[in-house]
Amino acid sequence: MVSRSKKFCLPDDLFVDRSSPSADSLPCHSSTSSQNYSNSAPSNSRPKSTRQKFDLPSLSVDQLVSEQNQQIIGPDFELHQNVSVTVRGGKSDNGDQYQISSFQEANLSRQILQNLAQIRFHRPTVVQSRVIPLILQANEDLLCLASTGTGKTGAFLIPLLNILHNSSDGFLKSATAKKRSPKAIVIAHTKELVLQIDKTARILADGTGLGIVLMMGELSYTSINSRIYRDGCDLLVGTPGRLKEFIRKNWIDLDNLQFLVVDEMDKFFSDIDFVHMFREMTDKRNECKNAFPCRTFLFSATLTSREEILPYLRPDFFYVEAGQVGQSVAHVQQHIISATVFTRKQKLEFILKKEEINGTCKKTVIFVNECRRCDRLAIMLCYYGYKAISINGHHSLEQRTNAMAHFNAGTYEVLVGTDVIARGMNIPNLSRVILYEMPPLHRYEQFVHRVGRVGRSGNVGEAFVFFNPEDPNDMYMAEFLRDQLVQVKQNVPKWLHELVETQHKWQKETDEVLTTEKETIGSKRTTQRKGTTTGRRADGAATELDEDQDEMRDDASFANSDWN
Repeated sequence: MVSRSKKFCLPDDLFVDRSSPSADSLPCHSSTSSQNYSNSAPSNSRPKSTRQKFDLPSLSVDQLVSEQNQQIIGPDFELHQNVSVTVRGGKSDNGDQYQISSFQEANLSRQILQNLAQIRFHRPTVVQSRVIPLILQANEDLLCLASTGTGKTGAFLIPLLNILHNSSDGFLKSATAKKRSPKAIVIAHTKELVLQIDKTARILADGTGLGIVLMMGELSYTSINSRIYRDGCDLLVGTPGRLKEFIRKNWIDLDNLQFLVVDEMDKFFSDIDFVHMFREMTDKRNECKNAFPCRTFLFSATLTSREEILPYLRPDFFYVEAGQVGQSVAHVQQHIISATVFTRKQKLEFILKKEEINGTCKKTVIFVNECRRCDRLAIMLCYYGYKAISINGHHSLEQRTNAMAHFNAGTYEVLVGTDVIARGMNIPNLSRVILYEMPPLHRYEQFVHRVGRVGRSGNVGEAFVFFNPEDPNDMYMAEFLRDQLVQVKQNVPKWLHELVETQHKWQKETDEVLTTEKETIGSKRTTQRKGTTTGRRADGAATELDEDQDEMRDDASFANSDWN
C-alpha cells in the first residue's frame, strides 16, 4: 500500500492532459503555418458516440441469495421498527383493518415463504405489515411515504409476486395473455436501483415459474427480447426511457397490465417528460378492452407536495405514512463539519483515518454533486494510497456495475459517487457516509437519501456533513440542516445555530426595509396615478412572465440520461 504520510493535497499536474500539445509545440501564427495547422487540425464536429451494449453477468439465484445475506442484521432491528404508521383513505376509510404481524398471516404461497426465509425475512417490517395486506386484499391505489431503510421494496414485491403466482386460474393467466404483455411493471429512476429490485424479485420468484424481465439503457435489445420470449414477462422492472421506447415500438403490450409501481416517485412527477410518458401509458392502457382496472402504487421517502401526484391516483387511494417523512433517521449520528474548499481535503483525510484497522480504511461512501469532481476525488484518494473507485452517470453501465460489485465485495474501501446511488440503494454493511458537498438547494431532499444509505437493517451509522460557509448554496441550506438535526434530537453545533439566528435577524431587517419602501412608493403612485392600472402595461398585458414549459422530446430518451 502507498504510504499515507504524504501531505494530503492535490498535485498541480495530476490532471494535466499530457497527450495534448504544449504551447511551445503549436505552430506560429504566420499566414503559412496558420493555414497548414488549420488544414491538419482535426474537426471539432464528431459523430455522436453511442455506448456499446452490455450483457449483465448471469448470476444464479444461489449467488443472489449469497449476496443478499452479506448484510449483517444489527442488534437494533426491532428498535428501528418502533415508528408510528398511519393509514388513511379507501372507500370507507377502513385502512386500519389491513394489518399483519407475520408473513403467514398474509396467506403467502409456500414457495414465496421459503424464498423469504432464504434471505432471512422472518417477519415483516412495520411498513410491510401495513402495505402487504392493502395490496393483497384491497382494490384501491396506494401512496406510501416511509423513511429510508423501512423495507419499501419488499412491501410491493412480496404481494405482487404472490398475486401473480396464485392467479394461475384467474384473469392474469387468461387466454388473452401474451408473453410480451406484462402483468406488473415497476419503474425506478437509476440503473443501480432497477438492478437491485430485479435481483430481489428473482430471489422471491424462484420456483414460482414467473418471468422477471429487466429493462434499462445499455442492455442489448436482443437479450431483453430473448428473455421476454423465453420466460414470459409477468413482472417487468425498468427505467422509464427504455420502457417508453419498448411501448412506442409495440415490443411490449399493456393489455394485461394490472399493477404499476413507481419507486422514488417524487423524482418523476416533477419532470414533464415522465408525466407525458405516464399519461401515454395510462391512455394506451385505457384503450384496451379489459374489465380489470390497473392499480397504481407510488413509493418514496420524501415528497415536496402531495397535491402534485394526486392526479395520477384514483380518488379512493390509500395513503400510508411511516415515521417522519422528509427527515433523516434518528439512528444515524450526524456530524456537521465547517469546511471550505481549502480545508475539506485535510478534514476528509482525518475522517478516513478514523478507526483504521491495520492500515485498512473503514468502508465509506463519499457523495459529491458533479461527475467530474467525483472522478477527480477518487483519483486523488488512490494517489494517497486508498482503495477508491468512483461511480456516476458519465460512466457506462459496465463500469457502474463493476464498481458496485467490487465495492460490495470489499475490493475497494471507498466509493465516491453522485446521487445515482443516493436513493433506495442497499449497500451491505455500510456504516459511514461523507457528504463532501451539500446537495444543491433545488434538490435539498437528497440530503435525506444520502444520509439514509447507513443505519439500515438494525445497524447504526455515521454521516459526516461538510458545510461550506463560503458557499451561497450551503448558506441557503443552513436552516434546513439545523431543522434536520433538531427533528431527530441530535446536537446542533453552536456555530450553525448562531448562523441561522443571524440569517433570521438579517431577513427580518430586510423585510422591514422593503415594507417601508413599498409603502412609500405606493403612496407616491396613489398621488400621481391618473387612471392607470398598476401591474399592467399600457396595452393591458400583465407584467409577470410565465415560466417556460419543457416540451416532450421527439425521440425516446429523457433529458435525464440515467432514466434511459
